[in-house]
Amino acid sequence: MPASPNTSSRGGPTASKWLLGLLIFCTLLAVRVLVLVHAERADTLRNFINTTAVVAGIVADDPDVRAASVRATVDVRSINGRAAGGRLIAVLPRTTAVAYGDTVSVRGFVEAPAAFQTDTGRLFDYPGYLRAQGVSALINFASLRSATPAGPTLRGTLFALKHTFERSLEKTLPQPDTALLEGVLLGEKSGLPAPLTQAFIIASLIHVVVLSGYNISIVAEAVLRLLRRLPRVLRYALGAVLMILFALATGLAAATVRALIMALVAMLARYLRRPTLALRSLVAAVGAMILWNPLVALYDPGFVLSVLATFGLIVLAPAVEAHLPRVLQRAPQVRSIVASTIAVQIFVLPALLYFTGVLSFVALPANILVLPLVPFAMLMGFVAGLLNMLNPILALVPALLGDAVLKWMMFVAHAAGALPLSHVTVPAFPAWVAMLVYLPLSVLALVISRSKILRGGVGVVFISPERRVLQSDSQQHPN
Repeated sequence: MPASPNTSSRGGPTASKWLLGLLIFCTLLAVRVLVLVHAERADTLRNFINTTAVVAGIVADDPDVRAASVRATVDVRSINGRAAGGRLIAVLPRTTAVAYGDTVSVRGFVEAPAAFQTDTGRLFDYPGYLRAQGVSALINFASLRSATPAGPTLRGTLFALKHTFERSLEKTLPQPDTALLEGVLLGEKSGLPAPLTQAFIIASLIHVVVLSGYNISIVAEAVLRLLRRLPRVLRYALGAVLMILFALATGLAAATVRALIMALVAMLARYLRRPTLALRSLVAAVGAMILWNPLVALYDPGFVLSVLATFGLIVLAPAVEAHLPRVLQRAPQVRSIVASTIAVQIFVLPALLYFTGVLSFVALPANILVLPLVPFAMLMGFVAGLLNMLNPILALVPALLGDAVLKWMMFVAHAAGALPLSHVTVPAFPAWVAMLVYLPLSVLALVISRSKILRGGVGVVFISPERRVLQSDSQQHPN
């Protein structure tokens, strides 16, 4: 029987459908860009840069509490008593008490954000990074003149619950262990000491500390297992709602949103018992995010690296795993971690060198030693935080077990970074060089994986190949 004109012989969309989809996407993107341009022109905050002003507005996100300051993102409503628009970051003293949704009035010198040079000689486009978040100005030494607490809101309630949990953790574990656990569980990395952060970067373990797709996949699988006794419809519906609430509570960073969208797609496919292609899920997630905010693709390194890492996992990890030594077959989790780490390192390397300049030679052993223990650390930390709210004695055992794993993670990161020739710093190079490398690399990766990915051989990966819950579920519940 001849193939339908709208499908290939394998049931996939034809080139005409891809072209139509691309045309629709480009049209929507053009409209979205025009909307953003209009919004930026309405940003009257820019007119007050390099002046001292009194700015009134609403705290638009969970304040970022650091060692010596509180950074509050403020949606501007008025400046010097006159209506105005825009968004700025007010850097307030550490003891300042502000929360999401509060109506505040701050005073200080309004200035434009400036690019700065990193320790590896890279020029970080800080203005562009803030622009992707809608921020056009800073008040670095702001003073709070007044603050009116917000009424009850969903995000405000979620942030309050998160802070209550964080305070419980701080009473349970010492520092910097608590800061590391908050990074692993909640994506809070501002409390990590700079040397520890640098050690995790050198060891290529920083994806564990930030709320990456790997962490999201662990949370998603844990949620579904926790709800496994509920009716099927209720289990997946409630699971999706809990995942969305979790992402809202952690601040909706670009990489988190990308991972959340893919997790929701995987949940839907798992509920329908119809595996779908992970690559298409990634394209859908990235396309939706770019339509929502095109600037993340230009100015948010975390989003770019997250997308590249996921693409590498999808298209390269199965091929890499197939060619690993047979001795690793007796340790499937280690085999999967090795394959995933190699695939990610291959595909993020050009972008990573462009953004950071750090070339790590200890990434593979460090990830093998740490990643299998991350789910256990997250579970013990979560249980300890909850039990400590009831009685500190109940939290003792899970706190000790979780803390032992956290100390091991820190030891591995420091030890790996301290090894001779653990890493080198590559001189800065233009962005077009990295883009030029990705053209043949992407084509080669797709060609290698074509038989397994593009032809439907692999179902949705829950976020990363080491968490193939959808694939296993579809094998247990065939159509």
